[in-house]
Amino acid sequence: MRHSLRLLTTTAAVTLAVLGIGLPAYADGAAAATTVSSSSGGQVVSYKPAYFAQYQVATAFDMVLHVPGFVFDGGESARGFSGTAGNVVIDGQRPTTKADLGNTLSNINADQVDHLELITGGAPGMDMHGHRQIVNIVRKKDAKPNFSVLGIVRNMDGRTNAGVLLFTFNANRDGRSTDITADIFNFFDNGAQNARRITTDASGATPMAIYEHAGGTGIESQASHSEPLFGGKITFNGTYNPSIYRQTADYVQDGDAGHEHYIEKDMPSELGGQYERKFGHGLDLNLNLLRRYERDNIIDSYVDSSGASDYLALSRSRENILNGRLGWEKSDRLSFAIGAESAYNRLDRATTITLDTGAFDDDVRVEENRTESFISSSWKATRKLNFEGEIRVETSTISVPAANRSDSFVYVKPRFQAVYALSDKTKLSWKTIRQVDQLSFSSFANSVQLQTSHVTLGNTALVPQKDWLNTLILEHNFWDKGAVSLAYEHYDYEDTSDFIAVFDGADVYTASGNIGKAQSDVLHAKLDTPLDKLFVPHGSLSLEYYYRNTRVKDPITGDERHISGVEPHVYSASFSQEFPKSHTSWGVDLESNNKDRNYLANEIDDSFFNPWSQVWFQYVTPKKVTFKIAVKNPLALRYTQDRWVYSGLRGSSPIAYTQHTTSKVPPMLEIRLKKDF
Repeated sequence: MRHSLRLLTTTAAVTLAVLGIGLPAYADGAAAATTVSSSSGGQVVSYKPAYFAQYQVATAFDMVLHVPGFVFDGGESARGFSGTAGNVVIDGQRPTTKADLGNTLSNINADQVDHLELITGGAPGMDMHGHRQIVNIVRKKDAKPNFSVLGIVRNMDGRTNAGVLLFTFNANRDGRSTDITADIFNFFDNGAQNARRITTDASGATPMAIYEHAGGTGIESQASHSEPLFGGKITFNGTYNPSIYRQTADYVQDGDAGHEHYIEKDMPSELGGQYERKFGHGLDLNLNLLRRYERDNIIDSYVDSSGASDYLALSRSRENILNGRLGWEKSDRLSFAIGAESAYNRLDRATTITLDTGAFDDDVRVEENRTESFISSSWKATRKLNFEGEIRVETSTISVPAANRSDSFVYVKPRFQAVYALSDKTKLSWKTIRQVDQLSFSSFANSVQLQTSHVTLGNTALVPQKDWLNTLILEHNFWDKGAVSLAYEHYDYEDTSDFIAVFDGADVYTASGNIGKAQSDVLHAKLDTPLDKLFVPHGSLSLEYYYRNTRVKDPITGDERHISGVEPHVYSASFSQEFPKSHTSWGVDLESNNKDRNYLANEIDDSFFNPWSQVWFQYVTPKKVTFKIAVKNPLALRYTQDRWVYSGLRGSSPIAYTQHTTSKVPPMLEIRLKKDF
């Protein structure tokens, strides 16, 4: 019995956003609207805390999510520092950490925020990190310390329970700030659910019952402290987030049974430091030092009547980064910056695969030495027109000693952006950028799905995917709190990352590889609108939609197709209504899940999740105790996977069998209780 198993390597993704401190209420939105101010041309818009009063925000992250027309980006999970920044900064600076940006912002209490700045297209002295828009969270110079405790209880299917206990401390006074958060949690994997799979081959259809259960435990901790030093400010930060994930699965087919047990132990940590100082004549300096280490251990065992299989993998990765930037604000209309980054990355991965056909050992070491230098400028040409430009030069060397590979690359990455304010409420933006993706170190090593004996080979000949991106965006603000935007993006890819076929005699394997040129067109529409004028007091509605059309030549069949794994349609909708007088609120959220197709060497896979939804209600007591209850996935979404497996190379071999797998994710109940001191 060798059929597919979708191995779930989900680690803890605990949402720590805490909702709900009651701020002063207004009878209507007019008073709050007066706290919004904009610079000439509308490139910088400032939002005071009173603007967020009706939303009953509790953290800086809550405030960011309510900035009209802004789409939060937590940054890239890539190697290096300068190229992984999200689109939110704190006091004009990016924190020297690659920890989850949403969690970092959730650790800042809303009472400590003086105002938020929405910057579009660039502003003198502001590093946009390649983003069109940046939100700058400006904290109060002197704020009362805050300590909070949050408890979360989750229940799925009436039997499976999980929870979180979170502690947060914030202090910001006399130029010194301290932010500490720590939590312990256990979690369940709502993707590991009982399923029914039907395999159809020449002999007919064979059903299989799959009984799965998965979850784990972990700790998340993050701390940072900053204080004045030598006329500037120095900041230290660190994280330590160990977790363990377990999954068990039983497969029953025609009276035969198979059993699988999967364990993953992950221990990531980091230490970082930042020094920033403003000199005279408009000069400012920013230095960052970051060290990351992660140890990941996987043990996967499968047994059935035909024998036993094992997959063992131990990965150790490390990263050392030194980053510096020197800025010069020549005037309030023109600024320049130069900078450089040096990074060393290393992955050591040892795997052992034991199948009924034999045992395979694979030890891979991948090393990368990379430097990147840049020069950038921001110029406010007129009251309505702003330009930002940058040129980066990246030099890197990738070494794989076991494959006797050591290749060096040099890439020039220009970026140009222009924003024209048609009015204070309407902006037109254009961006052209050369992007170079990073190689995934994990793609250099072998991996396996035991229950199918499906081996994905590592490819030591990979090169980075490159693209030119051109973007045109039209956005308009209305009704004080409303915003609508429409964007068109066009990508021209080189060395597109996808899957290729690798041959070992008559055997065909799949590997990550480069498949040539490709194109992609993306339409992105977003609407944030208050509903007061539509007779829903203190109501708001957010709608967002992406359409992606990708085109690439299939390296196996020669036919044009989509790029593997790209979802063509992505959408979300959120409705909420606040009742400031009673300190209550409620809302409904809906978002699409993945629907994509992957083109492997000897099979095609389709997967589809029904939309995810939730309904929630929140109450904030006068003594700052927040109670929130949410019913997540009330419609019990369905997961479907279809596989067409060929007897040999896809496109030139007949289909050996097909598989159709379905499962349903039960509804979940979540209760949150938070107290601020």
